[in-house]
Order: sequence, then C-alpha cells, then structure tokens
Amino acid sequence: MRFALPVLVALMIAPPRIATVGDWTETVFPERSHEFGTVARGSKLHHSFKLINSTSQEIHIASWKTKCGCTEVKIGARDIPPGTQTVIEAVIDTTNFTGPKASGLILFLDRPTSASVDLGISCFIRTDVTLTPGQVDFGVVNRSKNPRLELTMAYTGAQPNWAVTEMRTISDHVVAELKEQGRSPGGSVNYLLTATLKPSAPVGIFKDQITLKTNDPNTPTIPVSVSAVVQSNVVVSPSVINFGTVKAGQTIQKTVLVRSSQPFQLTEIKPGQPDITPPSGTTPSSKGLHSVVLTFKVPSRPGPYNTTVEFETDVKDEPAARLSAFANIVP
Repeated sequence: MRFALPVLVALMIAPPRIATVGDWTETVFPERSHEFGTVARGSKLHHSFKLINSTSQEIHIASWKTKCGCTEVKIGARDIPPGTQTVIEAVIDTTNFTGPKASGLILFLDRPTSASVDLGISCFIRTDVTLTPGQVDFGVVNRSKNPRLELTMAYTGAQPNWAVTEMRTISDHVVAELKEQGRSPGGSVNYLLTATLKPSAPVGIFKDQITLKTNDPNTPTIPVSVSAVVQSNVVVSPSVINFGTVKAGQTIQKTVLVRSSQPFQLTEIKPGQPDITPPSGTTPSSKGLHSVVLTFKVPSRPGPYNTTVEFETDVKDEPAARLSAFANIVP
C-alpha cells in the first residue's frame, strides 16, 4: 500500500543527484537477498523485498524476470512516488527439488533512470520431510471470520522417535495445532497441522510463519509460510489516491466510496493533514454505500506530500477504513 528541493529548481542549479545505477538503487533496496535455511520439500516460501523511494523522483517498475520456473512474483505497486514504498514478493515452490536451491528475480526499472536489480532467494530442501500443501494460504478472507486450513507433514528419515517438540508463530493472530496421525516401526511419522486465522488479524496483506521445532539436532526447525489478504467489513475505494504533480495553491476534489455488506453510518472522517477536508454539514444516514467528496487544498511547501484519511463507522468491532493520499508539489 513507501527531496526537499523542487525538481525544476534542482535542474536549474545543479545536475540531478540521480546519475548512475549504483547511486540510487543501492539506497532504495535495503535488502537484495534472503536465505530461508533448511525447509521441507513441498514448501512454498514467501519473502518480501522492500523498495523504499528515498529519492526526489517517482520510481516505476517496468517489468521483471524470474530465475526459475519455480518462482512466482507479486508486485505491490509499480508506480512508487517519492517518500513511499512498495514490496516485491518472491514465492519459491520447492515441490520438484531437493538439496540446495537458488532462485529469485531480476527487476527492471525505467524511472527515474533505467536500471536492473538482482533479488535473490535460496534454501536447502530436505528429502526426508514433505509438506502438503506447501503453505498456509488463507486467500482473501473477511476479518470477522475464523478461516481454518489443514496441512499434512510426513517424515521418512532414519532418525528413531523423530518428533515435533514445539510450535511458534511470529504474531498472535494465528493459532496452530499439530496432531500425530501415525508412526511406523521404521521411524516414519505423519502429522496433521491445523492453522486458524483470528479476527484480530490486521486488514490488508497479512504474513506470518509457523516454525516447527523438532528433536533433530542437525536441522531442528521447519518453517511454514502463512499468508492472507484480510478484508474489512467496511472498505474505501479507491484505497490509494495519487494526485501526481500538483501546483501549490491548487484545489482538487476526489470522490471516494465507502461500502459495507450491511447498512452503516459514517460517524467521523479524520484527515491526517488539514489540507484535505471532507464535506461539512451532512446528515448521518445508515446505508450500505456512502459517496464522499474530499477536497485537497495543495499547500505551498514544495516537495513530496503524503497523508491518510480515516473513515470511522458504527459497525461494531470494526477498525476505521483508511485511504492513503500522495502528491508531488511544485511551485
């Protein structure tokens, strides 16, 4: 859903600060590689690389190329205004591989200047532990529900009495349960892993990880990726407004829609900055769709601008719907 000088002034008084590939891509990518460690075969491993636009110009992602057919790429946003950021998520499917595996992607940028960035991911895939399916992916879910998924894990190694001794998650929004389903005299064992997403999960793209701790001294942990897109009962559309390049003193109006599956009242609209104002004097009414006109009075300070607008409602236990607004102000 992540300078001071105006671009025109900077061009008149000095050459642009952005000159070579190394000058700016090294500053906007805080991380370029990730090692997952030892994982179960069949795992689908997620990692999000951040692109933080700390430059004074908009960055645009033109395209990308994966290093392996086992890798999938998801881009949060392709246009990244100054002062904002996005994520590039790489997902590697380990089903058809064992042993060391390296992959990743090449990201191609064409603004502010052309550049390519290598983002690498790697892991070591076990032959004796298999996870089916390879991840806990709840998909698109409503935060008021309690979605639940089951996975099976099989150990076929030679260690006697191999067992999972402990489980932990990164956050408290996921509840994980593990039950032993059967054990053979030769040491093979099957487990059923159940994961439940709690209503406390934050709205938006949600990531977590279940870590299984075993009694294997050589590879004591097995990671299981958890992902979901959590939707609120109340949503605002669009959720992001990019005003683009605007002039100081300009007045712009945008209409947004706030909707829910049940009738509700808009109890308060709270802009993060006084430059954006909601309509005044409206009479609260209970309905499933509210149309709101926001007025943006562009401030005189040049440079990147960003703020949020929160829409509070009378829907019980529901957080405020949030809109993000961006602009680049010139004199």
